[in-house]
Amino acid sequence: MTHSTHVNSSTKRLFCVEDFIGFGERYGIDYRFPQLKDAAATSSPVLHGDVEEMTLSSGISLTHSDVRVLQPYETTSRHNSPLYMLVVLEGCVTLMLCGNEYVARSGMAFSSRLSEEQVMCARHDADSTLKTLSFGVYPGDTRRESLLESLLQEWECLSAPTFVWQVPGFVLSGIQHAQQQRLSALSRKLLLEGLMYQLLGHGLNQCQQNGPSRPEHARLERVRRVLEESPEQDHTLAQLAALAAMSQSSLRSKFRQRYGTTVFDYPRDCRLALARRYLLDGHSVQQAAWMCGYQHATNFATAFRRRYGMSPGDVRKTR
Repeated sequence: MTHSTHVNSSTKRLFCVEDFIGFGERYGIDYRFPQLKDAAATSSPVLHGDVEEMTLSSGISLTHSDVRVLQPYETTSRHNSPLYMLVVLEGCVTLMLCGNEYVARSGMAFSSRLSEEQVMCARHDADSTLKTLSFGVYPGDTRRESLLESLLQEWECLSAPTFVWQVPGFVLSGIQHAQQQRLSALSRKLLLEGLMYQLLGHGLNQCQQNGPSRPEHARLERVRRVLEESPEQDHTLAQLAALAAMSQSSLRSKFRQRYGTTVFDYPRDCRLALARRYLLDGHSVQQAAWMCGYQHATNFATAFRRRYGMSPGDVRKTR
């Protein structure tokens, strides 16, 4: 399955609708079965295969699925993860995130960050075989190694992009080797630990070299121009985030990283700069305040003095 269900299984079994209901309640995943209209069909089989979940010593939560889809279903993930990765070993997975569609086929990986604003949806077709390896780190986990913490910091600096990329063949071979049943549990964990770091390393390199930094900067610049051209308007964070095609939290962090100021402080500075031009053009303090979106001249005067070190009246005197 695309999303972690925290189920341990060593033999193939049937997973029915009632299993998915339990998964959703416990782990924040919404499931939809488009061909099942009868609410009583909780015993209808959906998957047949193995699902194994483990937490590695680094703090990475890992889920390996080797299943055949018997009933088409859709998932919506509600959990938060600053770094999430899905590796498709066999089959094909179609994912939706922020209105964009991503298709990951055999040998490919999907990397992103999940949050309440950045919800991931996936579609699974019937009569398909799906073998995946999905893993992520979660906010409540305090067992992270320092190397993983460093990766998360770098990932955040790169604006936690969403992209699909080709996994190197030798890494895929290593994953296949680690799934062999003859290996002991400790051997498998050690191999998987190293493989997860290899995947993260290659994913980070892909992001740094080919990540969507330029398109993202263009979207941020679109927001900056809107704020600069109409600073007097009451822009909401939700509207600006939609304009940037990113979550509100992402816009806040990425805007500051790009321009060295917050998305709230920038329009304020633009308003004050516009007010200064109005004052120099001969408008009164009250007029300049009103035209720049300030309802009260006293609030305007306080902000203006803090920004320029002089009162609005002093600017009029220097004309």
